[in-house]
Amino acid sequence: MTEKVRFNLGRTIEELGITRNKLAVESKTRPATVLDLVSGETKRIEIHTLVNLLDTLNKIAREQGITRKITISDIIEYIPDNKEVETP
Repeated sequence: MTEKVRFNLGRTIEELGITRNKLAVESKTRPATVLDLVSGETKRIEIHTLVNLLDTLNKIAREQGITRKITISDIIEYIPDNKEVETP
């Protein structure tokens, strides 16, 4: 199932020029949780964790003059199958 999910947090952190630890501290998220998201080793993520990370990433981006919004896909992204999906 993890092949259907791409973890993009490492790329986003790199784009902002910050460390995993800075993100963890400023978002009040456990450093191990941030590491798991960066490495793709996480099995689940709490909604409040996503919100804290997104709020913090957007705050840092604004401070750096970056105008684009950081979204969930900058943390984690669903990769659909190439097969056609039937709708009910």
